[in-house]
Amino acid sequence: MPNILLASKTTVPQTGKQIIERERLNAILLQSTAKLIVVQAPAGYGKTTFLSCWFQQLETAVAWYTVDQTDNDLNRYWKYLIHAIGHSLQPEAASRINSILHAQPQLPLEFLVDSLLYELSLSTKKIHIMIDDYHHIHNIAIHQAMTRLIDFLPENCFIYLTSRSTISLPIAKWRLNHCLLEIGLEQLLFTYEETKEFYKNLNKKLDVKVFQKVFEITEGWPTGLQLTNLADFHNVEKELKESNLYVFQYLMSEVFSKLAPSLQIFLLYTSLLEQLTADTCNVLTNRTDAQLVLLELDQQGLFISRVEAKEQVFRYHNLFREALRQELSNRFTQQDILYLYEKAAVALYNNGNFLSAIELALSGNVFMYAEQWIQEHLVTFLSCGHSTSYVKWIDTFLSNGYEVHPELMVMYAYTLAALHNLEDAYRTILDLEQKHRSNHWMNKSEYASAVDDFLGVKAYVFVMKNGDLSQAGEYIRQRLERNPVDSKWDAIFIQYNQTEPMLFRTNIGSRGKLLSDEQAMSYFAKFRTGKFKNLSMTGYSYGVRAEKLYEWNQFAELSIELEEAIRSGHQFQDAGLLVPMYILKSKIAVLEEQYIVAQGVLDHAIEAVNERHWIDSIRVMKALLFLREDNVVQAEQELAKVKVDKDFTFYLLVKARYLLMKGHPLAAQQLIRQVQSQAQQQEQLSTRIEATILLAICLVEQGQADEALETLHQALKLAEPYNYIRTFLDENKIIPLMRDYIDVCQKHAKEDWDEVIISYVYRLLNYVQELIPVLEVLSTREQEIFSLLSEGASNKEIAEQLFLSEGTIRVYLSGIYNKLGVKNRAQALLLKQSK
Repeated sequence: MPNILLASKTTVPQTGKQIIERERLNAILLQSTAKLIVVQAPAGYGKTTFLSCWFQQLETAVAWYTVDQTDNDLNRYWKYLIHAIGHSLQPEAASRINSILHAQPQLPLEFLVDSLLYELSLSTKKIHIMIDDYHHIHNIAIHQAMTRLIDFLPENCFIYLTSRSTISLPIAKWRLNHCLLEIGLEQLLFTYEETKEFYKNLNKKLDVKVFQKVFEITEGWPTGLQLTNLADFHNVEKELKESNLYVFQYLMSEVFSKLAPSLQIFLLYTSLLEQLTADTCNVLTNRTDAQLVLLELDQQGLFISRVEAKEQVFRYHNLFREALRQELSNRFTQQDILYLYEKAAVALYNNGNFLSAIELALSGNVFMYAEQWIQEHLVTFLSCGHSTSYVKWIDTFLSNGYEVHPELMVMYAYTLAALHNLEDAYRTILDLEQKHRSNHWMNKSEYASAVDDFLGVKAYVFVMKNGDLSQAGEYIRQRLERNPVDSKWDAIFIQYNQTEPMLFRTNIGSRGKLLSDEQAMSYFAKFRTGKFKNLSMTGYSYGVRAEKLYEWNQFAELSIELEEAIRSGHQFQDAGLLVPMYILKSKIAVLEEQYIVAQGVLDHAIEAVNERHWIDSIRVMKALLFLREDNVVQAEQELAKVKVDKDFTFYLLVKARYLLMKGHPLAAQQLIRQVQSQAQQQEQLSTRIEATILLAICLVEQGQADEALETLHQALKLAEPYNYIRTFLDENKIIPLMRDYIDVCQKHAKEDWDEVIISYVYRLLNYVQELIPVLEVLSTREQEIFSLLSEGASNKEIAEQLFLSEGTIRVYLSGIYNKLGVKNRAQALLLKQSK
């Protein structure tokens, strides 16, 4: 009986209009010169669809052959393949090849392959030969013939093979010969943007959170997206579950049901694991050959991928794992599944995978083991940055009504505060106090260490939440009076500052509400002696005080505090302490007219940190120093290196200064008002004061004198209760306006300005009195020019007021700088301020 050739097996499948173009993958094919293209991935990854779209856009001949299980017959396979190729050859060439095929198996197979190669070489056009689903071929003779065909394939021919599993051909040899292009699972997955395009083509609009959830679950698996599309997403949770049912049914019928029973059991048991290692899988399945099974699954392309190639760690695709877990719950009782979870978690723990063991125990409701393991490794977890995981673990306990050990709840409060979730931290403290009232847990000896920790954490939360050092100091005093035992809390590094370039902008610095030295030291002194002196909090105590001494223009003890803070920052490798201290050190160098030293300090700081945010903070400070030197060009270059963040207030305020120097006060004003609004919402006093001073300068630049004076009054009103000094003095252009403010007050023109004690403004001006001894060396005209210079006037403005040319002013300034022994305008003004 003659073989019947099905046209559908040798026809390029048509694709729908809603299929998106895989331009990223097309580019890979366009750039390749390989004669063999292998596309390997599990079912549903769009191998066939991708290549169908590719061939439909080509203007060359395509020979398509879809393989199935029946094609392992040598004669049948080659008949179909030659039939498909025949469409791309001249009719007489196809006829000659067919006649040779009919003479087989009398003739050697090599003769058939060589004849096919000869006819292909005679073609003057490119021929693309596509063999789809090659994983169905197990016949060694077919593999041998295909190897010969590929080895000697003419330059004008290209062979494409798709497969769900590893192909039994000499792939390694072709890879070394650079004649092979491989496209795998990772490349076939839809990217985030391709997934958006997929839903756009379907006219389906998804909420951003729903879209992200779908993308996370499907991991870009094309068929997963197609099946998920069947849901309408009116009720997100319900629809996601229903769409997953379609996926599960597909995976069970197309993949799982076709596997051997022993392999099915292996998959079901190991589906509990997020990551698959041979040791854990052996324990869980009572086998000894798990490594071989995992490798076989990888070769078969059963929705498994390598996490770590060297260690041979694997993972199942999200949807495949969920489908297996669903099937597990269908086949086994809850008690059986609980036993499996316990067995798997213990195996992970015994292999040293503590985090994975805890995660698995919690997901399987094996809470007793999870709590025990968390307690044993708590310090390590928190010290290594697993704070978010710890909060999630405790939340899992609480949501399941599990009674958590007080020590873990205390550390839960601490961790919440460290993550700046202060409200929940405070509520947890109140809950612990409420539990004490009901069961007196704090009076029990076995909880002594937890009580010590509780007092320390309570102090920390009060500082972070309210900046209340006095109340926090009382809790520390209570803790010290208890003669506390060694605490786990003391061993944990705490980064009290995660974003700010100045410590007194943080909660621990009271967000700019500068406490008196006596108030602050009554709290900080407790950390500087005895067992607390090596805590990270102690380093911050030095840093906060150093910044306050600078702000108050008190330099006698500043260097000692600063160096102790820097030492602590290096000890704990805490950029949140180091960066503000190096910024402060650069400010001090500027006051000493050491601009090169100041920039060198900041360059050293950049080398000491890794995080982009902190490097950006240092670059912003470098830009500010350049502006202080009137070096607008280099300031602009530094600002250009910064990754702009809409909430990066330090950057915005320095950018506003830059815009002012460039003559764009309105643009500067817009940035400043943005910062003012944010600072007011966040109750950030120091930022409000700085921004308000800059706003007053902006208004002066725009000729709005009355508004500028009113704005300065607002800055003074905010600053006076906390004795701010340097924030004003470091802005030279505010000094003339302060003099005008004094004049208005002396004339009693503003009755409502009595909110600010006028002696405070006089005291600020005392720091910038005229340099009588120094200025005596200047001529009358030079003193006149220097006076205008000190009021912030530009060269052009000085020239206009004195009816001179700008060139003449530059000559005068050069003479002034020489007489004063300085190099530039900024150094001259700093010299004046320091006298």
